[in-house]
Amino acid sequence: MTQERAALPDTEIERLFEAVGELAQVSYAPPNIYPMSAPVFASARGADRGEPPAGPLGVYAHVPFCNYKCSFCFYATRAVPDAVEMARYVSVLERELSWIPPGTSLAQLYVGGGTPSALPPELLDRLLAAIFARVVRGTQVSTVECSPESVGDGHVQALRRHGIERVSLGVQTNEPQVLEATHRRHDLAQVTRALEKLVGAGFFVNVDLIYGLPGQTHEGFRADFETVARLGVHSVTCYNLRVNEHTAIARRIPREARLDLTRAIRWRETARDVAEACGFRQTRWHTFQRRDPATAADAARRFRDDTGWGNQYGVGVSARSRLRGAITRNRKQYGDYLEAIERGDSPVEEMRRLDAGERRLRHLTLTLGDGRPLVRADYERAFGTRFDDDFAPPLAKLRRAEIVEDHGDRLELSPRGRLVYDLAIKTFYPEPVLRWMDERQRLADTARNLRAPAP
Repeated sequence: MTQERAALPDTEIERLFEAVGELAQVSYAPPNIYPMSAPVFASARGADRGEPPAGPLGVYAHVPFCNYKCSFCFYATRAVPDAVEMARYVSVLERELSWIPPGTSLAQLYVGGGTPSALPPELLDRLLAAIFARVVRGTQVSTVECSPESVGDGHVQALRRHGIERVSLGVQTNEPQVLEATHRRHDLAQVTRALEKLVGAGFFVNVDLIYGLPGQTHEGFRADFETVARLGVHSVTCYNLRVNEHTAIARRIPREARLDLTRAIRWRETARDVAEACGFRQTRWHTFQRRDPATAADAARRFRDDTGWGNQYGVGVSARSRLRGAITRNRKQYGDYLEAIERGDSPVEEMRRLDAGERRLRHLTLTLGDGRPLVRADYERAFGTRFDDDFAPPLAKLRRAEIVEDHGDRLELSPRGRLVYDLAIKTFYPEPVLRWMDERQRLADTARNLRAPAP
């Protein structure tokens, strides 16, 4: 067992607060997923995404169906419909995928949701077949999300048939009182069976856990991590609870129970310590990977998430595409999306074109903000300018607070910087975006005060 590191003293947390500010009480995607962390899009209904440019293309397929709605979920999801409706949805995905030129080189595939394993195995098989009919597999690992209560032997067979290497299982928590509070309906026995099935089938298995949930304890979180580690998972991704106006939990959890900077750091220290004790190393800002692979095959399949880089084609309701410097989002209304594709119309509803400054910021968020070094020479080759000139004030502030380590050729977050990775990256955001985020916070506070009962 690895000896735990000492907790960061309160005085040092205060120093971090002075450098990066407070944890946001209204959040969307984490700050390293820019611009979805500040999702301001212009209406672009029916806009043409155009044919994907030549070269490797990432593919994201969104399956919105879930067996139930978690109170913290803000993704585009809906209750599992009947088999006829699910078949209709897969047919629509097949049609949208047909707009990708056949033979396109695949950069990386991610099938998410919702819950892809909520599809019957034969429909999951159809979806994967439609994807690989258009793209040529590369060396990157492909991922499909599953849930403990829905993944079965038929799903495993479909995944293996199409060469899917990685499965991400959404566990979030196993504490019974927290499961009840968040409206989740799996239990530890289902988690155990699902992991035994997936690990036994030879997949690279990731488990998602959330900390900061209502009623959750540090001891319970430790037990959750230890349990999935003991069951042989290869990585564990630990998210903090995020709330915004799209989540049911936002209307119930009082402000004093939400994560502030100190509570977030204590949770992240817990995640770091239990991961190290279980033989995992931190590879990204939120992901811990098994230090000693069980087999040579595991060692060869170390997962690297490159879904944020390059061009990406998103299919499905509310899915995002990233093509030629523009990010588009498909229609968010389920029926509207289906009917647009069935008519042969563009499903695009919103668009955001990234200017030069935002493209530089995305490079920062995908390196320093995602647990990777920011190599100065790579940045200068990409943009023709020096990183230190483009981001001088925030970089100087983070250096003074010892949040960033400067190794000359590259920059990395320090161990304390990894505890505030989201806020550290947010310091590089442009002023208009920060003002928008502050306004969302103000509006949320106002709405919460209006809903509060009179004293």
